[in-house]
Amino acid sequence: MNINEGKRYHIGRIKIEGNRDVSLGEIKKSMKFKEEAIFSEQVIYEDASRIREVYMDKGYIFSQVEPFSYFNLETQKVDVTYKIVENEVAYVERIDIRGNVRTKDSVIRRELRIYPLDKFDGRKVRKSKERLENLGFFEEIRFGTEPGSRPNWIDLVIDVKEAKTGYLSFGGGYSSIDEFIGFIELRQRNFDYKNLSTFTGGGQDLSIMGSFGTVTEQYQVSFSNPWIFDQPISFGFDGYKKGHKREEDVGYAYEDEIKGGALRLGKEFSDDLKGGLTYRFERVQISDVVSDATQELKDEAGKHDLSSAEAHLTFDTRNNVFVPSEGIYFFNRFGVTGGPFGGTRDFMKYFSQLSLYFPLIKKSVIECKFRAGLADTFSNTDKIPIYQRFFAGGASTIRGYHERKVGPIDQVTEDPIGGEAMFVVNLEYTYPLMDFIKVASFFDSGNVWEDYDDFLNGGLKSSVGLGLRVKTPIGPVSVDYGWPLNTEPGEEGKEGRFHFSVSKGF
Repeated sequence: MNINEGKRYHIGRIKIEGNRDVSLGEIKKSMKFKEEAIFSEQVIYEDASRIREVYMDKGYIFSQVEPFSYFNLETQKVDVTYKIVENEVAYVERIDIRGNVRTKDSVIRRELRIYPLDKFDGRKVRKSKERLENLGFFEEIRFGTEPGSRPNWIDLVIDVKEAKTGYLSFGGGYSSIDEFIGFIELRQRNFDYKNLSTFTGGGQDLSIMGSFGTVTEQYQVSFSNPWIFDQPISFGFDGYKKGHKREEDVGYAYEDEIKGGALRLGKEFSDDLKGGLTYRFERVQISDVVSDATQELKDEAGKHDLSSAEAHLTFDTRNNVFVPSEGIYFFNRFGVTGGPFGGTRDFMKYFSQLSLYFPLIKKSVIECKFRAGLADTFSNTDKIPIYQRFFAGGASTIRGYHERKVGPIDQVTEDPIGGEAMFVVNLEYTYPLMDFIKVASFFDSGNVWEDYDDFLNGGLKSSVGLGLRVKTPIGPVSVDYGWPLNTEPGEEGKEGRFHFSVSKGF
């Protein structure tokens, strides 16, 4: 093939004509093309779409943007003119919802941020679609318009295709923390206790789950109603029993059993800000402590009642709560156990998580996650119970190290005993090879300190590694291999290790 490339042309002057109600600066800010850029007809039309989106955000859905390009003989460049016809502002007359067989109209309408008689606003439409997607009730969501009964009035049409929200799932798997595990779960994410025929359509969440494995066991019933009193106020409860057998390979030098429950109340203050209160009661039994443990660890044996109240606040701007690619997630929780709430232990705990998501080329994403925790005792309690301390190391915190082995250890048995302070940072880059498989690279760092006064003193343990993320019919599979950059307590070398886990659902 003989190719004659010809001359490469650049953009000359860019002119905007016909704008009255939208400033020139606002229009140019939305455009990707700049003067002196390499000429591309495709990008010119993409910029025309961006300009029209600016107008749609202001209610001008009838606006027209037409690009014209001219070759300038004097400058030997291509001048571009965008001619705009603004037309009139549009208003929403009706909102019609179609395709929802099980889900009540009210469940959909309460997520909308645009209402009848409002001026059309493209930003509110996009936010409404995002909120509906985050429900997880629908496979497809399409917003369209139809002419209204009056000029400049339109009907907003929402077409949805419902997804399966109720399922019975069961299966098994292996993880480096829980070893072999089996589970069975009955869940309806679009539950409705008032609908006696199908118990679906009300947007509530009911889950009954049991898991059992080599070293772990858990049974739980949970219910959540995100709207009560026709307000964005949530109510829920949990009842559970869980236990972990003694397994020193994953940092348990004892056997524990926890029975308890919780009552939850929350409030959505805005699209991005939520808060809530939780009361929790647990009965904890520690037994089968290793015989050569220190006295501090043996003192934990026996039954203890924990009565606590927690307050939490969440700021969340993620574009998708299931598979986020951009936005911020900032979670804070403060709890008081004992004191005025009774029980046999008195302590306070604070935990915070900040996750930042940055989209890159070809749907790849960088996630920066920061976690910190502090705990302190009061009244007659001298030490934070070992089952309430912070731990780090392993698949969910600092990969490349043994589970829970980063931080204080028992000087006799070399088992982890946790601490009153924790800090962990995870930087991870994921790149999709296909829709169901991603490759990942990561850097982890952090530590746990015995006393909260030593927070961030004494250095951090770090690691680097590679991983795979695969969606399977039984749940997402994660495989990571991490190389520790520091020697962990009780170890001499710096050997890398695999971390493998299978979750119960997407």
